[in-house]
Amino acid sequence: GKGAFAVKNIMFSDGRCKPSASICSGLVVCLVWIGITGVGCRTDGLDVNLGRIRAFNSEKKSVDSIRLFTSSVLFNLDGEPGPDGFSARVFAVHNSIAKPIQITEGTLEIIIYDGDASRDQSLKPRQVWSFSGTDLHRYLRQTSIGFSYDFTLKIDNSKPLPGKVSIGAKYTPPEGDSIFAKTVSIAIEP
Repeated sequence: GKGAFAVKNIMFSDGRCKPSASICSGLVVCLVWIGITGVGCRTDGLDVNLGRIRAFNSEKKSVDSIRLFTSSVLFNLDGEPGPDGFSARVFAVHNSIAKPIQITEGTLEIIIYDGDASRDQSLKPRQVWSFSGTDLHRYLRQTSIGFSYDFTLKIDNSKPLPGKVSIGAKYTPPEGDSIFAKTVSIAIEP
């Protein structure tokens, strides 16, 4: 036809039609799209997740450092006026492994301080949440970048919150020195 979408076919010497360049490039684009989207597909099957965990097994690796990420603001968990909670995500790192690893032993603590603890190392903790290696599996998440521990924690409001708090994390292995994450300061909105 002579319409706007007409496809022009070119003939081979034996009488077969040769598809136009636009059809060939369309097929290539389609195959590339299938390849890209197929790579990102996931299933919810238990066998798949177990296989991934084994792919970069971290059970026998020691923790060399930890990284802490928190919510940028405190939020309200109890419905009463004022902020009283925050979220924290901790990654445990072994230097020879590209992805964060699992913590299988020792203790992980999330610590909140009144004020800016990065500037004043003498601050006493306002509150400490402690999780043993056996408790941590409840908070364990696996993502494309490795393992993390995700917490939503409620702050004890028995005394008023200051204008700024700092949140830190500490990992204490069964043997050796404790490992600290860099503290994160959060300004509290009135």
